[in-house]
Amino acid sequence: MKKVYIMISGLIMLMAPLAAQTEVITIDKAIQLLHMNNLDIKAKAFDLKVAERNRKTVWNNFLPTLGVSAGSALMMNPGYMESVTDYSNFPSVVTIDEPAGPDDARLGLDVSFNAQLMINTALGAGIRNYVLQYEAGEISYEMAVKGLEMNTKIQFYSLLNMQEQIKIMTKGIDLAEKRYLQVQENYRNGLIPELDVLRTQVGYESQKPGLSTMKTQYQNMLMGFKVMLGIDMNQEVELDGSLDIDTYRFDGDDLIEKYLGKSLSLKAMNKNLEVLENTKKMQSLYAWTPTLMLGYNLTAASYNPWARDYPTETDSWSFPDDFGTITLGLSINLDNYIPGSKKSVEINNMKDQIAQLKLSIQQSALQAEVDVLNTLSKLENSIQQLEANRLNVELARKAYEMTSEAYNLGTKELLDVESAQNDLLSAEAKVLGEQFNYLSGLLNLEYTLNTSIEEILK
Repeated sequence: MKKVYIMISGLIMLMAPLAAQTEVITIDKAIQLLHMNNLDIKAKAFDLKVAERNRKTVWNNFLPTLGVSAGSALMMNPGYMESVTDYSNFPSVVTIDEPAGPDDARLGLDVSFNAQLMINTALGAGIRNYVLQYEAGEISYEMAVKGLEMNTKIQFYSLLNMQEQIKIMTKGIDLAEKRYLQVQENYRNGLIPELDVLRTQVGYESQKPGLSTMKTQYQNMLMGFKVMLGIDMNQEVELDGSLDIDTYRFDGDDLIEKYLGKSLSLKAMNKNLEVLENTKKMQSLYAWTPTLMLGYNLTAASYNPWARDYPTETDSWSFPDDFGTITLGLSINLDNYIPGSKKSVEINNMKDQIAQLKLSIQQSALQAEVDVLNTLSKLENSIQQLEANRLNVELARKAYEMTSEAYNLGTKELLDVESAQNDLLSAEAKVLGEQFNYLSGLLNLEYTLNTSIEEILK
């Protein structure tokens, strides 16, 4: 028993590192996990699957309506007369005709098969509707996927930004702690007053809550990131990436001319317009053109074989009376031609909806142009801010080093050192924040134009 316990303990110790293994997530790995595990994408895939099934089975519009029915009836037939011989006054014998009684009831059985096919000139438009709805579903699915891809990338870079911000804040706290320890030593040696010790301690302790808040925000965002990618909450992850990126300048008019037509939102609206126009066409044809009706009916009937001789003489169940009927006809709803009828009002309403949607498409196209130009303006601003902030980092670092040396020589106050340190940390944080803003702007530009930056730069 002791050996078994030792073996189990050994297996647990060997498996523990595997269970706690950290999963490294790159930006490409994040997108791969998104496609594999995201629930929103899976739900959208079902919508597309339904539309695809409808498109592939559109031939069933040419299937006739088929039906089979069966029934039976008990026929008393009071009009049927039978001959009866009366022997009550024998030897006088009388023969008379009397109506048949309940014992002469006949049981009837009938079976009917029918098929009907209705054909209208609107059938072609109805079939095209399935095709258009599938194409609209494809665009909707692509929009959902690319929107989630953009959000995943933004969250990935946002987490990297927060990681770097945490490192900067941690570095600031470490420096503040070292300075606090040094000030304590100087105070014990009688070199500085107690007020400097208290001031340094306040500066050191005041930075801790901000770091704690930042770590909490990071963990909350990381949990949301895991949910989006379908990663277990207990799985440790390490993000492998960088906020450093080359900067680019684009010509707004050129981008709008070449790529705005690829916008998924505009494609979706134009496809919805096609669907609506085709639906109006289909409804108009159904309302104002005749419908051809093709039908076939086969009916067979049989009667109780043990009845006397009505209506046929037979000794078994059979179907001596059967016949088939083929029908061909045209029908049209004349009330649809009346001005103000329900159907004509519905079609006129659809005409107004189409006109309204066309205006919305024009407005959306203009807004998309404005969005592209605004995004490019923000990107240009981020480039200028990055250049300025990077220069500020170098200047702030040099100022902090010089101030620290001067403080050690006694020519600068402690407050000057803390101020220089804060300037340096703030400059570094601004560079990171602006790098994230620039990356976010690029991702939004890619989504708006439905084109990768690599393709634009070709």
